[in-house]
Parts: sequence; structure tokens; C-alpha cells
Amino acid sequence: MKRPNYKKGLVAGIMFIALSSCKKDSTVDPDKLNITADNLTSCPLGSTCSYLFTESADLVDNDRSELKTGKYRLFWFKNEADGYTSTVFIKAPMKGTGFELKKADLLEGKVVVVRSCLACLFGPQAIVDGYVKGVNSTPGKPADQAKWLLEGQVVLQLQGGSNNQKYTINFKQVFSANFVSN
Repeated sequence: MKRPNYKKGLVAGIMFIALSSCKKDSTVDPDKLNITADNLTSCPLGSTCSYLFTESADLVDNDRSELKTGKYRLFWFKNEADGYTSTVFIKAPMKGTGFELKKADLLEGKVVVVRSCLACLFGPQAIVDGYVKGVNSTPGKPADQAKWLLEGQVVLQLQGGSNNQKYTINFKQVFSANFVSN
């Protein structure tokens, strides 16, 4: 009686799982992203806004604006006005001169919205849709002198309860380095 060869089946199964779980890299050819520097988002009247990025960074956790060393080129833009602060963080790949994050990437936590207000009543919100794409508009410059052009839409929805109200953040802006290379 011939014994079945379980080793070949096991190896084939592991290979199938490994190959099917590989995720496509979010770096793309910047020429295919079609981002232009026209019609940039303006800062709301009465607000102070900043558009910055740093390299090899991540968030300590997704509820605060505290950074740590990590594997991303981390972009963020902040809007501050009268005790209210809203910061959107974008975790982009370190390699390449262009990237595109799709809905699945946003749902995975590659975009984080942190809001704080002493006198506001915020309900918990989650990202439910959107995209972010970006290109290095100065690819020949050192990283600390680079400018990145980002465009995106982040759709948030109130969680819990019967209210399905959505809030959309649209942006298109030039981001500058928040670090100095020696």
C-alpha cells in the first residue's frame, strides 16, 4: 500500500497562501497620477494650516499626534482655529517618487484623522472611503529640500447610533519637509 506524500501537499499549500497574501505596493509612476499644482486647497478663513512631512516615521498610536521612528514617509496637515485642531496623517511608502493609497489602504489605517476640541462634542468617526495620491515635485533635490504635491479625499462617518452622516475632507496641497538632513 502506497503512503500519501503529505509534504508535497503541505509545501504547495504554504506557497499558495504566501503568494495569494502578497499585497501590491502602493508606489506608482508619478506621471500616471495626473496631479497638477493648480487649484490648491486654501486654509479656511480664521484658521492656521500647516502641510508637512517627515521620513522613516509612524504614529505612536492612532489617537494622538505623537510620532515615532517607523517605516513610512509620514505626511500630515493640521488645521487650527479657536481651540479646535484637526490633523490628518498619511502613511505613504518610503520608496519611490509617487504613491497612491486607495480605499482599502485607508480602511487599513494608512490615513488617520486626529481631532481635538475642548468645548466640542465629537462622536466617534471612522474612515469609510477615500483616496490619497502624491508625487515628489522636486525629485532631484535632497529629501529635506523636497516638496511633495498631495491630493486626496477622506470620507468619515459617525459610528454608532442611527445617524449615517458623513463628513468629507478634500485636500490638494504642497507639503514641505519637517526635518534637516546633514
